[in-house]
Amino acid sequence: MEKDVFISFTTPDQTIAHKIVDFLEARGISCFIADRDIEKGASYASSLTRGIIDCKTALLVASKNINLSEHVLNELEIMVNKRKFILPFFIEDFEMNDDFTYYLSRMQRIIAYPGNPESFFGKIVDALTPHLPKKEVKENTNAQSDSIIEKTQKVFDYLPERGIMINPEDHQRNVSFRTDTFTNMFGGIFDEVVKLSSEQKAREIFHASGYNCGQSFAQRLNSQWDLQTQSPSLYEEKLRKWCEFDSDVGWGKFEIEVHIDKETGDFSGKLKINESFIVDKKNKRYVCEFVRGYCEGVIETLLDVEVILKCSSCPMVNRFQSACCFDIIIND
Repeated sequence: MEKDVFISFTTPDQTIAHKIVDFLEARGISCFIADRDIEKGASYASSLTRGIIDCKTALLVASKNINLSEHVLNELEIMVNKRKFILPFFIEDFEMNDDFTYYLSRMQRIIAYPGNPESFFGKIVDALTPHLPKKEVKENTNAQSDSIIEKTQKVFDYLPERGIMINPEDHQRNVSFRTDTFTNMFGGIFDEVVKLSSEQKAREIFHASGYNCGQSFAQRLNSQWDLQTQSPSLYEEKLRKWCEFDSDVGWGKFEIEVHIDKETGDFSGKLKINESFIVDKKNKRYVCEFVRGYCEGVIETLLDVEVILKCSSCPMVNRFQSACCFDIIIND
């Protein structure tokens, strides 16, 4: 039976491979994965070969483990010989051996690190879709729309009799805007401050405004969660829940990694916001200082410590980047 994607992986990466299969098949993209789809008693080699031939595309879960796998190398050779579209999905940074360098060095790939590889699964759909029949593309689009609706319903309650959306956590009214509306509105204010003073002053004002908003929001989160203990794991959980909430309401895809040692006071952290709701690439106005200030206000209030977010990757500097990346530094 023909399927859309052949999944190539090593045994140590079996868990992530099956998560990919679950994600794709939930969106109408059928997969062949050996440990599920090869019938008992069938020839393993011939079944794998037939699986590759009958699939429209192939995805390779790439980690250091592939360097030791003759089976994955054999599969890759067949994919290349059969002229399949191959999508390498790199889940960690490693040096490929000569065999895999030969085959993969010039291929389009998805870099799914640092962080949780599952946050990059959507990119797999985007990369595979152009190589699949239109029927599957349409089904995938519907699945994505259903997912968006489901998330919106999870975050907001719509009251049709009043024509408004309500946040069920605090029963406050919420309003939805296009991102370019925010950019134009903030950009106009930014330009006027620059005229009256300087760009630096405008950036400071936007940062301070965002910081106050972040503090206020985090104080509400703290009161709602009513968490009294002060363990590092609790701090990490609070930050994770904050990122989930702001991701759900459309501020961008928030990902955070923090490491706290309460005994030594050691702290390290990184924050990534993919497709932040307010980045003015076109006019190069730093209205995004609002978001940086907002995140500092939230993190400081949740952690009860002063922090500075130092930008390490900026879409304003590199137009081919979609993510704002920050190092979280304690301001001693």
